Amino acid sequence: MQLNLLSESQEVELGKQAKQEAEQTYGVYKEKPELSQYVEGIGKRLSQESGRPNLPWSYEIVDDASVNAFALPGGPIFITRGILGHLNTEAELAAVLGHETGHVAARHSANQMSKAQVAQLGLGIGSILSPTVASAAQVASAGLQLLFLKYSREDETQADELGFRYMTRVGYDPTQMIPLFQMLDGVSKQAGGGKTPEWLQTHPDPGNRLAATQQRLKTELKGSTEGMKVEREKYLQLIDGIAFGEDPRQGFFKGDTFYQPELKFQWKLPSGWKHQNTPQAVAAASPKEDAILQLQIAGKMSPDEAAQKLFSQQGIKAGQPVNVKGAKVARAFQAQAQQGVIEGVIAFTSYQGNTYMMAGYTPQGGLSSYLNTFVDAMGSFSELTDSSALSVKPARLKVVKIDQPMSVSDFNAKYPSSVKLEEVAVINGVDSGGKIPAGHAKQVVGGTGEMK
Repeated sequence: MQLNLLSESQEVELGKQAKQEAEQTYGVYKEKPELSQYVEGIGKRLSQESGRPNLPWSYEIVDDASVNAFALPGGPIFITRGILGHLNTEAELAAVLGHETGHVAARHSANQMSKAQVAQLGLGIGSILSPTVASAAQVASAGLQLLFLKYSREDETQADELGFRYMTRVGYDPTQMIPLFQMLDGVSKQAGGGKTPEWLQTHPDPGNRLAATQQRLKTELKGSTEGMKVEREKYLQLIDGIAFGEDPRQGFFKGDTFYQPELKFQWKLPSGWKHQNTPQAVAAASPKEDAILQLQIAGKMSPDEAAQKLFSQQGIKAGQPVNVKGAKVARAFQAQAQQGVIEGVIAFTSYQGNTYMMAGYTPQGGLSSYLNTFVDAMGSFSELTDSSALSVKPARLKVVKIDQPMSVSDFNAKYPSSVKLEEVAVINGVDSGGKIPAGHAKQVVGGTGEMK
C-alpha cells in the first residue's frame, strides 16, 4: 500500500521543477530540430491513450550519449540522443516512449516521493554546488533524485504492458518491442566500463522480458500485425548525421586530463578518481567516494564578486585563505548539507572573460587528508593549446544503403566504423555473427578515437 501519495497538482509541480533540473543537467539536444519535433509528435499521440491525457506531457531529447530514457512525475519524458542512435525503427522508438509514458500514467515515480521530500525541494547545497555533483555527495535536490529512482520489477512489468497497449492502439507493430529489448541486452553485454545502459540500471529487467512480450503478442494482439507501422527507412533517414557517443566539443577526458575545446582550457584531475562531464560542471569522485572535485563557470563577475556572492549564502562559512596556483581567490570553507557538514576548498579564477569556480569537498573531518590533492588539481587549470584537441569533432552516425544482406564484418570492411565491431552489430540490431538486412544500415565515422 502506498502512503503519502502526492495529489495530481503536487505531482505536476514536482515534475516541472525536476524537468528544469534535467534540462540543465543533461542539456537539451538542439542539432536536429526536425528530430525533436518527430519524437514529440509520437509521444503526444501515445499520451492520448494513457488514461491521463490532460497532464502537461512533454517529450524531449537530451544531448546525452548514454542509452537511456526516463520519465518524471506529471508528464515530462526524456529520451537520450544515445538511445536514438541505437534504435532502428519508428516503432521501436514508440515502444520506448510508450514504456516511459506508462511509468507516468501509473504514477510510479510520483509514488516514490513523499510529501516531506516535496517540501524539501530546493533545499540543501544543491543550489550552491552543481546538482549533478551534489547527487554524488548525497545532497541532491528532490528533483534530481527522481532521475535516479530505481523502479521495482512490478513497475517495469506494468510499464511494459502499458507501453505495449499504447503503441498498438496508435497503430505501431508491437513485435518491435523484441528488437528493442534485444538491443538493450546487447549494449549491456558489450565489454568495457560504462557500457551498461543507464536504462537498465534504473529500469531493472522484470525477469524474462522477451518471453513476456512474446506471450503478450499471443494473448493481447487481435489478428496479425500486417499493415501496422514499423517505419525503418523513415526512422534511419531522420537519425542520419546524429552525433554518436560523447560530443568532445563539450569537453572530453584523455586519461585524467579534461580538455574543453570550446572554452580552450584543460584541467588535470587526480589519478584513479572517477570523473564525469555534464553541461553544468566537470566533476571527479575519489576512489573511496568520500571526496569530490568540481569545476564550473561562475559567470562574468570578477573572482572577488563571485566569492563574495557564494560566501554570503546561508549555510556556508568561509575559512582561511589557501594558496592555489593561478587562482585570484581561494579559501577553505564549511557548509551545511542535508546529510551533514562538508568541508573543503573553493577557488575562483578568471580566464578568457569568465570566472571559474573550483571546489573540492569532503565530509567534516576529511579535509586534512585531501587538502594537497585539492590544491594540486586546482592549480593545474590552464590554457588548452594542443591543436588536435582544439579541432576535435564528434563521431557521427552515417546511414548507407546496401543492396543485399551483409555480414557485420563484410559491412565493416566496406563501410569502416570508428567503433568496435560488436557496437556496429548492436546499432544495426543484429548479433555479431548475424547479417544486416538489405536497405539502410548504420556506420559510425570520426570522433576522438581518431585523435592522436
